Amino acid sequence: MFVEARTRPVLVEVCRLLGYSDLDVVLLRHHTNAVYAVGDVVVKIAPGDHDLERVHGMVAVVDWLVARGFPTVGLHPGVAQPMRVGGYAVTVWQRLDPAHDDPITVSELGSLLRDLHALPAPPVPLPALRPIHGIERAVTRSEILNGKEQDLLMGRLEALAAGWEAMRFSRGTSLIQSDPQVRNALRRFDGTPVLADWDGAALGPREWDIATVAVHCRRFDPPGPDAFAGFTAAYGWDATSWPRFEELCQLRELQMIATNARKSRPGTEAADEVHHRIAGLVDDASELRRWHIL
Repeated sequence: MFVEARTRPVLVEVCRLLGYSDLDVVLLRHHTNAVYAVGDVVVKIAPGDHDLERVHGMVAVVDWLVARGFPTVGLHPGVAQPMRVGGYAVTVWQRLDPAHDDPITVSELGSLLRDLHALPAPPVPLPALRPIHGIERAVTRSEILNGKEQDLLMGRLEALAAGWEAMRFSRGTSLIQSDPQVRNALRRFDGTPVLADWDGAALGPREWDIATVAVHCRRFDPPGPDAFAGFTAAYGWDATSWPRFEELCQLRELQMIATNARKSRPGTEAADEVHHRIAGLVDDASELRRWHIL
């Protein structure tokens, strides 16, 4: 089970290898990855079942982005990465401003994605975005879903899968971040916004990144439903003018539900949130149910 009790010993060993004290460590997040801040670096520990080759690909993407001058978080230069510690894939990052007092805006996120999507495909192996299989696997592997919920999610997936296969994306394919949101962006200490968290980097339709931002705007506070207009102005294209955009947003929402259903443990607040989201697929009418961030 991917819990802090298992990642803390890994962190202690990483600190020893880097020459840092493990007495002044701050846990930033423990969900998709275990993320700890120590000194001037951030240590990210991937789940034990995470493919090391996939992490190698993510590191190569980040190095390529940095070399091109794209605003992102750089890897700590003092060690070859990724590291393999205690059976876990570990990466170490430069520590930036978490921007709690000056949060990244959705408009700034629009500018970052506009520039990212304008880049050529990086010369490194990257997976193609294939959400249907990932959603199906997440639903079947979840420990918190009952039979009725599984049937509901799989039925919704079946309805949306045919549409996904038939979609013709007007913006084309490029490097996508795949989970762009204001919490996956930071600031350099001079205030410059940068895009972070490249675990899901893939080759896929640009509309997928845009749909992710739209879902966050309509489901979470912040940013809130009015924020997407600022994103559109900064990005330079109104995705809502594309006839299949709402369908794509529904598929992205389904992926977010399924992924968190797989990661969540029974009896936790995260599991309660997943059940809340699933209930909304049935009960919500004209007004979409708001979600709580996980």
